[in-house]
Amino acid sequence: MAYSWYDLPHELRSSIEGRTGKVTDSVPPTAGTVSDFAATLQTDGGQVFCKAVHDNNPKAWMHRLESVVNTALPPGIAPRMLWRTEAAGWLALGFERVPGRHADLAPGSTDLPLIARTLEVLTEALTPAPSLRVFNLAERWSGQDFWHTLGDQYLDRLDPWAEQQLEVLIRAEREAPGRIAGKTLVHTDLTGPNLLVDGDTIRVVDWAFPAPGAAWADTAYLVVRLIAAGHTPEEAEQWAASVPLWREAPARSVTAFGAILTGLWTLRATENPGLQWDTLSRNGLAWLRHRLG
Repeated sequence: MAYSWYDLPHELRSSIEGRTGKVTDSVPPTAGTVSDFAATLQTDGGQVFCKAVHDNNPKAWMHRLESVVNTALPPGIAPRMLWRTEAAGWLALGFERVPGRHADLAPGSTDLPLIARTLEVLTEALTPAPSLRVFNLAERWSGQDFWHTLGDQYLDRLDPWAEQQLEVLIRAEREAPGRIAGKTLVHTDLTGPNLLVDGDTIRVVDWAFPAPGAAWADTAYLVVRLIAAGHTPEEAEQWAASVPLWREAPARSVTAFGAILTGLWTLRATENPGLQWDTLSRNGLAWLRHRLG
């Protein structure tokens, strides 16, 4: 359920207005959110973007983590968090309202060169990673056995190409944790809606799931997003090659990372079919076919 401003408990609204001044208008975002409430608030003190989550939301931990991560990010990388408040079993975060539109990832988009430059800026600014109490990418992905589970329990539901390549994919995903370690703080969820374009500047939002890892990892995540936006796998990787840190990535490491990502998405799509996981699995498999033949 998405809450409106007046759906929020009075105690929480009062706590927010104690930091912003009276709220006179509330405009929800145009893209989806995992928050129970998200909106640009027009207040006596100006505009502020607010997201709030109830304690019983399984993803409440992401908001708590983002509130810590935001304070560790260098200036200019993301909208600055202005305040945090808790009341009536809710957590609310207030961020500066920055201008911008969601990045266009479609073929031919003029945003693509700017996104490539932004990845370079992020790597330079976030290497070494700020000191945060978060799992690194190697720890996050260690011990996973997605493709083995798919072969053992769902072999008859596998894509024919994936079934043929199953042993290769199992070996690749087991290599992945050791191949994605690194000292850069990577966002791990770069999508069009999480990239706010304003002229020749991009701000990256929703730092709810970052991890220290290989500097090329965010580019790898974006390759799949580009395929979803209409690029062929070849075109997506041609764009990735415009990012210098991608060109330094060992091919075997990139393939291993693609294998473990697609293994997760394919297992989720098999166990819980739906548009999100089906789409990610399909595009991940297209990328792996390109890389593995």
